[in-house]
Amino acid sequence: MKYFAASIGILYLFGIPLYAQNADSSAKKAIISAVEFYRKSTEESQHLYNGPEYYIYDARSTEHQFFKSDEMEEGSVYYDGQFYPNVLIMYDIVKDEVAIEHLNRYDQLQLQKEKVCYFTVLNHHFIRLEKANTGLRTGFYDILYEKRLKVLARRIKERDEVIEQMKIVVEFPAKNFFYIYKDGIYHSVSRKSSVLQLFEDQKKALRKYIRENKLRFKKDRENTIVQVTAYYDQLTTP
Repeated sequence: MKYFAASIGILYLFGIPLYAQNADSSAKKAIISAVEFYRKSTEESQHLYNGPEYYIYDARSTEHQFFKSDEMEEGSVYYDGQFYPNVLIMYDIVKDEVAIEHLNRYDQLQLQKEKVCYFTVLNHHFIRLEKANTGLRTGFYDILYEKRLKVLARRIKERDEVIEQMKIVVEFPAKNFFYIYKDGIYHSVSRKSSVLQLFEDQKKALRKYIRENKLRFKKDRENTIVQVTAYYDQLTTP
């Protein structure tokens, strides 16, 4: 009944008389097109917004368990073979879960993460990798650089409880693990030495590049790994 009523509403929006006895062929085609458009968009929305409810835990904590923001941010998601743009998203790093805002704007839903191929939020692109295919821990990885080589980050937060002034305070310390995809393998890198060892054939040129650009692994490890990888890619690309 809801589907029928909504379909009627759409037909009136299109300015098509529902019971016109002498409707010409173009009007009939418009009616069919309008109903099909509504049916398809409704099915897609129901497919995405059909997960279990997501509950924000530790809401009173001064820190949060999410990537960058504890507010719903506009993004996109490729879910179960379908791309959905303009979706409000939060990424729970502690649980490695993707939450979206329901269409009613009051509830949050938890996506089935095994059906999430990738999602974007706050100008970051996360893909889901499986251990069986990559050797990495199954989960979502932030693509920082992607050309001939790739640089990925695994974002992690852990829930800790500390006692301050006789009260339990919840904290979410963050950790980042970095990987460079080279020669069909994901290599874990953390220091200058591990990056230069991976790029052994251009070590001298990379040392000079790091020195001249005043790159510091300790102060800005993420950006430095990306820049060095990009430069190595440039040096070795035919």
